[in-house]
Amino acid sequence: MSPTITTTTTSITSTTKQDASQDLPQDIPDLQTYRATTKEDLIPGLRLIADSIAQQRQTAAHALIFHPFWLSAMAALIAIVYKALYTDSSDLPLIGTTSAGCVMAGLLVVRGLTGGYIEEAERVGKGEWLLPSRTNPKERGQGEEQEILVTKFGERIIGVVVLRGVPVPAGEKKVKMTGVIWAWTVERRYRGKGVGAGLLEEAVEMCRQKGWEGPVFDEEHANAKRVLPGLFNGEFERREKWARGVLEGVKNRME
Repeated sequence: MSPTITTTTTSITSTTKQDASQDLPQDIPDLQTYRATTKEDLIPGLRLIADSIAQQRQTAAHALIFHPFWLSAMAALIAIVYKALYTDSSDLPLIGTTSAGCVMAGLLVVRGLTGGYIEEAERVGKGEWLLPSRTNPKERGQGEEQEILVTKFGERIIGVVVLRGVPVPAGEKKVKMTGVIWAWTVERRYRGKGVGAGLLEEAVEMCRQKGWEGPVFDEEHANAKRVLPGLFNGEFERREKWARGVLEGVKNRME
């Protein structure tokens, strides 16, 4: 199948002020979405996916640090330090430095607890699942297909979606293919500008061209890993729900 290419003038660029020179030609890069088949397109797409996983560490750390449980624990620890060290006002500098040390130790604990996202990003970033043979049964299930769509702004890859066709039994000796989205991400600075929705539209269109059901998000998608207990994963669950809602909205619009 020939690559699907969508070209638009982009809303990504800021609206320029109109003045006397508005008739001068302006070079605004095109926004293109197409099927990636070369390393020049696949490698930047792979890096975007790995970066999106690494960015989850910051989200997890923020959720942990500002969770009432963690704040209460740190407050209790500082209170213990104060009670143990304070005899008169001359002890306040010592109490301050000791408390600061406790906070720094707590941040190191947070760093260690959320380090799993960096490890996962490094694993995904190696790219064995993406760059080798597209039919290697060791990399994906028997009979599965994989397509990678990227969005390029000028010469820069800013978005990627990985779509897999997964065979699903549908009765006696019948198998139907379902499109499953394993990865979907956009470079941070371009999020919220319609790039991600455009990628999903192309994924839906590709499923229809191939006669696949769906698409749906894979339960074990690239950003599904959780390294903290469920108590601290509320933000991830909200994002998960939002992403599935966006996909359903795209499918409904294209019906």
